[in-house]
Amino acid sequence: MGIKNLIRRLKGYFVIRVKEVCLPYEIKLIKENRFEGQVAVVTGGSGVIGRAICYRLAAEGALVYVCGTNQERISSVVDEINAAGFSARPLVFNILEENSVRNAFNLVVRLSSKIDLLVCCAGGGAREKSCAFIEQDMNVVDSVLNVNLRGGILCTKEACKYMVSRGKGKIIIISSTVGLQGMPAYSEYAAAKAGLMAFVKSIAMELGKNGIRINCVTPGIVQRGSIDENQMERIKKTNWVNDYGKPEDISNMIAFLNSDEATFITGQNFVVDGGRSLGLKNN
Repeated sequence: MGIKNLIRRLKGYFVIRVKEVCLPYEIKLIKENRFEGQVAVVTGGSGVIGRAICYRLAAEGALVYVCGTNQERISSVVDEINAAGFSARPLVFNILEENSVRNAFNLVVRLSSKIDLLVCCAGGGAREKSCAFIEQDMNVVDSVLNVNLRGGILCTKEACKYMVSRGKGKIIIISSTVGLQGMPAYSEYAAAKAGLMAFVKSIAMELGKNGIRINCVTPGIVQRGSIDENQMERIKKTNWVNDYGKPEDISNMIAFLNSDEATFITGQNFVVDGGRSLGLKNN
C-alpha cells in the first residue's frame, strides 16, 4: 500500500498514518495543501525528528529539500515522501563547511527560485564521548559546538541572504531542554543549544523589519525507536503530563510556526517537553 497508508477525514482532520520501522506516527491536517507553493529546506532531515518535519511539511503541500551528509539516508526519506504523492528532493552538503552550505543554498534557489522556510534540525551531542567537563577533550567540545551552534548560524546566514531580498521568510531552529537547564557530562552540548536560543532572539530583532520570522523549538525527550513497556513507563515519569514525546509533537509545532496564524510571532522559544523542564519530579 506504500507509505501513505491511510488518508481520511476524522473529526475535521485529514489523518495520514505513516509506517515507521520502529515507531508509527500520525499527521493530522486541518486542511490540505496549506503550504502549497512553498519551498522548505530541512537540515538533519534524515534523523527521526527531521524526517517527521520533512514529511509533515511535504504532506501540507511544500516542496521539501531533505538535507544531510549521508546520501543513502537522505534518499530513503525522499523516496518515501515522493512515493506517498508528495514532493521532496535530496540535498547533500556539510553544515560545517561554508562553501558547501553556500553552494547548497545557491542550488536550491537556482532550481526552485526561492526559500520560504529553513528548519535547522541538524545537531547532536557527544554521546559515547560524553564525560565530566574537566576530562573532556577539546576536540570533542569543538565538534559539538560546531555541528550544533556554528552549523545553525551558517545555514541561517545563507538562507537570510535570499529571504531579505524577497522581504519575507521563516526560520525555525531546533534546540534542546539541555540548553535550558544544563546536564552533567553534556556541558558543551548545553552551551551550544543555549547559544542557539540567544542567537534566535538577536537575529529576530535584526531581521523583523525585513519580513523574516525566526523562532526556536526546544524538544524534551522524544521517542526515537522501539522500547518495552517498562522503559515507556520510566519515560512518562520524567514529565508532568505522564506521556512521552513523539516526533510528530515537534513537527506539529514546526507546522504551526510556518502557518499564517504565527505571522506575529518571532524571537521566541517554544518548549515541547510535557513540562519536564518546569521543575523537579520525584516519581
